Parts: sequence; C-alpha cells; structure tokens
Amino acid sequence: MIKLKDLLSEGKFKAKGKYLYMPDGEVSSIPGPRDRDAIMVNAGRETFAIFFNLRNKLYAASDKYDKEFKNTNDLVKWLNKNKASYVGIDNR
Repeated sequence: MIKLKDLLSEGKFKAKGKYLYMPDGEVSSIPGPRDRDAIMVNAGRETFAIFFNLRNKLYAASDKYDKEFKNTNDLVKWLNKNKASYVGIDNR
C-alpha cells in the first residue's frame, strides 16, 4: 500500500556531503575534477553533466550553457526547481 507521504517525497533530489541522492533512491558520489565521469540529468530541454570543477566548485554543464553552485544544497534546490530527472553516469 502506498502512503500519501511517500508520494509527496517521491521525485526529490537530496544531498549529504559529497553524495547526491536521486529521486529513485540511487546514491552517487559527485565526481571530482580528476574523474572522467559525471552525473547526467535532464533539466528542461537540456542534459547536464554534474561534477566538481578544478576550483572544487559544483558545476553543471550542458551544450548551451553551464552553471556553478556554491554548495550541494544550492545544486539540490536547482535540480528540484527545474524538475530534473536522473539519466545516469557518463563520460564528460
């Protein structure tokens, strides 16, 4: 049986430290500047690669534009505001 509170919390990104919790329950560490991988999400009509850049700031990059975040909480707010969906892990 599905409870109402489960439906309300479903579909939200969360973060704790350098870990990003996806809406479907998966957990991934956010790749660092030397890693080849990136977390891929769809937000609007764009696909973004999320990782830490060389200045150790969170960074989301797509083909058309990019965005830098102060911390993981700002990233989570942006992901939830734009109704982003988790795609997977891919090379940058």
